[in-house]
Amino acid sequence: MHSPLTVVGPHDMAANVGRVGAPLWTPWPMPDGWACAGFAHTAGTARPSTVTSWNAQDPFGDPTEILFVCEEAGGGVGAYLAGLPLGYPTAGVGVGPPHARFDVAGHVVSLWAIDGEATLPSLDETEAPLVGGDRAVYAGEAAGRWLWVIVYPAEAGVIVIQPLSLVDAHTLGAELTLLPLSEMSPRLVLAAAGGP
Repeated sequence: MHSPLTVVGPHDMAANVGRVGAPLWTPWPMPDGWACAGFAHTAGTARPSTVTSWNAQDPFGDPTEILFVCEEAGGGVGAYLAGLPLGYPTAGVGVGPPHARFDVAGHVVSLWAIDGEATLPSLDETEAPLVGGDRAVYAGEAAGRWLWVIVYPAEAGVIVIQPLSLVDAHTLGAELTLLPLSEMSPRLVLAAAGGP
């Protein structure tokens, strides 16, 4: 990751959205059972990156956390959170049929699964990572930037097959105060602490 992340707690989201220079991808309308777990952004860079964290339930009712990363090419935040040693998605993105499609700001965005062994520490050090890591990772292009979708745990990655619409939180206005909130994502805190 090229720039350190500044983390903003879920209860401070509405007051801090205007300080961020890139889209903050937010599910809207909010799916049942989803709650905001905070966001992070790179500050003072020519290529701002953002990450929003959401606590949700996968199609089987199990708890999951989903990170939506928005960044320009080479930002490195998405790859860092995906556990990849690269600054961009792998070569398989855009090849063959997509694994998922989201509606992002009124446009259909295709997403491809990213293969790769996770290199970041798991929050639970006693848990052995699954094949391909402890997270499922997808990437595509939205609004001229990379959209990374990172799902914990990896087996909850099937959540991306559900229809989902994302909007930029900047466009929500007063609706931001209606977002369900949860506790701060420890993954965002860990990522911010592990930056260069």
